[in-house]
Amino acid sequence: MIMMIRRQISSLVFKRVKSSVSSSILEDSDFANRKKLVTTAHQKYYPLLSEIKSENTDTDEIRIPVFRKKYENYCFLDDAKVVEEAFQVNGKISSIRKSGKNLIFIDIVQDFEKLQIVGNSKMMGLDKQEFVENHDLLRRGDFISCIGYPGVTNAGELSLKLIRPIILCAPALHAIPTRLTDTAKINGNRVLDYLINKRSRDTLLARSIIISSIRNFLNKREFVEVETPIIASGSTGANATPFISSSVHLKDDDNIPLPLNLRVAPELWLKKLIISGFDKVFEIGKVFRNEGIDSTHNPEFTTCEFYQTFIGLEELIKMTEDLFNKIIQDLLNHENLCQNFDNALLQQLANIERFNRIEFIPTLEIETGLPLPLDLTTENLSQYFQILKITEPEIKSPAQYLDKLSSIYLEPLSNNNKPTIIYNQPALLSPLAKSTKLIYNGNREFIISRRFELFINSKEYVNSYEEENNPFTQFENFESQLKNSAKYKDTESLIPDYKFVENMELGMPPTGGWGLGIDRLVMLLTSSARIENVLSFGKLNDVLKQ
Repeated sequence: MIMMIRRQISSLVFKRVKSSVSSSILEDSDFANRKKLVTTAHQKYYPLLSEIKSENTDTDEIRIPVFRKKYENYCFLDDAKVVEEAFQVNGKISSIRKSGKNLIFIDIVQDFEKLQIVGNSKMMGLDKQEFVENHDLLRRGDFISCIGYPGVTNAGELSLKLIRPIILCAPALHAIPTRLTDTAKINGNRVLDYLINKRSRDTLLARSIIISSIRNFLNKREFVEVETPIIASGSTGANATPFISSSVHLKDDDNIPLPLNLRVAPELWLKKLIISGFDKVFEIGKVFRNEGIDSTHNPEFTTCEFYQTFIGLEELIKMTEDLFNKIIQDLLNHENLCQNFDNALLQQLANIERFNRIEFIPTLEIETGLPLPLDLTTENLSQYFQILKITEPEIKSPAQYLDKLSSIYLEPLSNNNKPTIIYNQPALLSPLAKSTKLIYNGNREFIISRRFELFINSKEYVNSYEEENNPFTQFENFESQLKNSAKYKDTESLIPDYKFVENMELGMPPTGGWGLGIDRLVMLLTSSARIENVLSFGKLNDVLKQ
């Protein structure tokens, strides 16, 4: 009996698979024939926009969201069910449903909103043959233009009831699958992904909302948005390995092309503008780092940095809390969008007014149970690691040791979706930040930077500090970075910009700086596990395939 049931189930599954495969073959064949037809007279199927618009000389063109807003709650009379005011509506066909030879229902999409189109041969003034000929060529994926009256169907659905034949504006020449779930195919063809997967489209829309929210937040505070050079030479403004290039048109005195870098950060350029008299500046843009590709890193990514004169650490932290609150509220205002994301996380973050705060050195000593060496040399930190029985970093610079201690003992304190501020890092971690002496436990003195980082679930989202504005101290910090880079072969060490130091001698006011990784923030707020999911065409290795 059990074997019989299994055979029956297997038979049903086989028939469904066979039916699905047969349907797919037929659809592919249909589109292949269609492409041949279009190819023979392709100019006919791609009319000029002026030709399309010439059909609506006595009607107004209206976009679908505007149409829906205008008539969504309109009280249509039961006997008419239409408003005799003609509109031209354009869009992409998402589905076609025929009812006999005289009636057709078509769903079209524009600006991510859907509208039903109802075609009736009598209302369109077409005989049966003309009606069939007008609609038989249409397929899902086609772009069409329609003219008709606003109305509702018997089921009460808002529709455009056609009064003229449909105009085919651009035919789809390949069948669009109804499902696309294979990760490799998604990453290798984002165009198809966005056509099929609402989750992917919503993530890209959420990214736009997040960037607009940041921009509006800063614009409201009268920051000046600027664009700084992406290609330059020498300076980088961050601890990272740059992409190195050259120009065939820019050469030195020996006719050798000058080496150029893609920027790893806009920081030094923005601070040069601060020196130039711009008291509040920001930039949202691309930066490039010649590093590995993984689930959270891509060589090309987007950041936001802002700089403001006479703003301190506490004010920067408060601005960060306010900005995150605004971003999340702006996202939550788009309820349809947020249905695809982790609403529980968004609601949790929306209800946090003040972020958790931990101070670097005292918290590290509590977590390790061991006092940090007063002299933060490689030798002392190596012994510290040996006592703690943890693996030392590959690059034996003091900065790399301290960075690893933070990743093991401090950053995990931000888990369970707790936004956590880590502040007062040792000064040698921040060569561009203002520093000061602090005494812990009565007599233990450390030089710390006026800096904080924001972590959520062990991932860094914001880096901010009071900027070093003393040109003599900045010069010494640059020199120290050069020595460390040579001594420890630390390729990520900051490349000095001595022109920046010269600019500082013109007078740099006390300044607060702030930087955010936008891609990583979009990942968090859209519940995306991998960075390629929030980049319009994926990571660099995906881009190369497209």
